[in-house]
Amino acid sequence: MRRSSDDTRTGSQAGKIPGNPDIKTMSITPLSKENLRATKIQRKDFDEIPRNPIYLVLDSLKCAHNIGTILRLADAVLATKVYICGNTIVPPNQKIKSASRGAEKWVPWEYRENVIEVVRALKDSGINIVSLEVASSSVPYTEVSYQLPVCIVMGREYDGVSPEVLDLSDHIVHLPIFGMANSLNVSTAASVMMYEILKLIEPASADQNSKLAAAG
Repeated sequence: MRRSSDDTRTGSQAGKIPGNPDIKTMSITPLSKENLRATKIQRKDFDEIPRNPIYLVLDSLKCAHNIGTILRLADAVLATKVYICGNTIVPPNQKIKSASRGAEKWVPWEYRENVIEVVRALKDSGINIVSLEVASSSVPYTEVSYQLPVCIVMGREYDGVSPEVLDLSDHIVHLPIFGMANSLNVSTAASVMMYEILKLIEPASADQNSKLAAAG
């Protein structure tokens, strides 16, 4: 059988790596929606499963897309609750619903006008307060030994976390920026922080990994 002109140039063969004919490629495909669903708890039982000891406080976020994305993130890490505070936007809102992909209905959330009262109440109940903010006393997020339960405070897109909330915080951390931008998008930064915290909750992660492997 004649090789195509492309095969002649590269020496490639089906199932092999060009230039290394003895090394076969692996066929890796994404899990189907049905296989992913098989790794998850049944919807009817979802409210009964224990949540991770993670709280989020959104301090006067203005962008519906960011709020929706963070609600979707909170669902992903099985956070206990999200407090949406101050001058902000709350569900039901089409932009929030679109960004969260409907996850807002699976996440316990509450609107509270006064963010300081919320943070103080959480702190008084023994929850560690971590504000994500670039401040004179902030440290890189990887240099803190986080303790559970923990609350992550995310500030407004332009103004950041309220100074009064920073004063109540047990830790103020930032994500190092090595380029020219001053910071990351608030929902992107929240993603980094949530999965950093999730490292403290290994059993749940290990269980999910085993289910994914079985589904594949």
